[in-house]
Amino acid sequence: MVYEALVASIRSNIEKKMISDTYVMWPRANYVSKRWGEFEKAPIATGEDYIINIDITAFYDSVDHLILEDKIVEIIGENKIARAISGFLGKVMNSNRGLPQGILASDTLATLYLQSLDSAMLRSGFNYWRHGDDIRMSAENISQARQSIALAEIELRKIGLVLNASKCTIQRREHYDSHLVETSKVYELIKQQLYEEKVVDISSDSIALQDLMDEAELDDQMKWDLFYHNSISIEDVINKLGEHLQPNEVEIAVSLFNETMNGIPDGDTPLPKDQFHVQIKKSMLRLAAGKSDAAITKCSSLIAKFPDKTELVCNYLISLSSKYPEETAVQVENIINSDLFLTSWQKAWIYRVMLECSEHLTDDTKSTILNNCNDQYSHWLERVEGFKVLSKLGELPFKLIRQSWEVAPIVYKPDLIASAVYLSQSCKESERFLEGIKQSPIERVVARHCANRMEALSAQKEIN
Repeated sequence: MVYEALVASIRSNIEKKMISDTYVMWPRANYVSKRWGEFEKAPIATGEDYIINIDITAFYDSVDHLILEDKIVEIIGENKIARAISGFLGKVMNSNRGLPQGILASDTLATLYLQSLDSAMLRSGFNYWRHGDDIRMSAENISQARQSIALAEIELRKIGLVLNASKCTIQRREHYDSHLVETSKVYELIKQQLYEEKVVDISSDSIALQDLMDEAELDDQMKWDLFYHNSISIEDVINKLGEHLQPNEVEIAVSLFNETMNGIPDGDTPLPKDQFHVQIKKSMLRLAAGKSDAAITKCSSLIAKFPDKTELVCNYLISLSSKYPEETAVQVENIINSDLFLTSWQKAWIYRVMLECSEHLTDDTKSTILNNCNDQYSHWLERVEGFKVLSKLGELPFKLIRQSWEVAPIVYKPDLIASAVYLSQSCKESERFLEGIKQSPIERVVARHCANRMEALSAQKEIN
């Protein structure tokens, strides 16, 4: 929360000096929706023969805090906030490099960090677009394409970053286009198949057909002409009902997800890896938006097979947790209680899901979380998320909050305050702890914010 507040104070300054969103599509200094589809298509529109794909090795983990501090000073003209942000990052990452992932504030700083690269590539005349740390360029010939990669490498090294050579590619435009077309083709094919299935179903069910005609506000004369006079065919009615028979985005996403899972890379009929990852991301984002549980039973296996999809899968589960809390709990429990190696970042995401379905966690799971919370060798990132889960259940020993308060990096203290707020519902010691931090205006504000949020969530739960 403190981290978010510090970055929020400089967002407007960063946005004013950012490259146009024609070229830097996402993230911006302020929150904007992702534009991945538009980003992927941008190089094709130039008509140039070669498309360049550039990947940065471990970008978020490699951001140098001192370089970032200098960039913030350049933007805002003073160093107080820059040093505060750099100091926070040093403590949270336990290093002089890295940004915590999955946080809006980190996305803002990440896009600021790459501004010098954006400027250099555009000044040199290259067709260039960036979405996060993914970069696309186009070039007239192979020589120019190689020059663009060479320049990008020079600019990245200036800010302590390196290219991931194994993922930097130069493709003929038609080959690059065919990959995008294939994904789009699958989407359109699914859409058409669903439409045709609806036509067959509605054509064989007169009651459903009449209901749909009412919904489409077709006049009664058409019903008479179809059902009694037989003066028009069912095909004539279907043509009038066309837009009402089109599948919605969630229906398409369900079919796309199922078809994609049938093409898992190590399966019997594998899809190309790039296509699989594009389709799984596209389908799960739409399923999350529509709160569809179509993918819920596959979540634990997706995290197990594709650790890099942890954030995507956990965000999907969080979107479903209020509607399907038990099913959500089962999926994250399957992962946390398995023998899989999980990074601190993965555990933190899984605990965030558990916070939303905490009432349905088993005793074994709560024991696993408690062991993690007690483990002094575990990263604070995962420990404080575990604190919040157990505190919400009233099962975190208060001594863990008290002991951690003295030794935890300052960036995690808001999480400890949140844990204390949760625990205060059942623990007098926690109530007294919250009174004891009121001397600090920042900590007092954090505590009040947490309490207000908890009240709002409780009220929403009662409504539901």
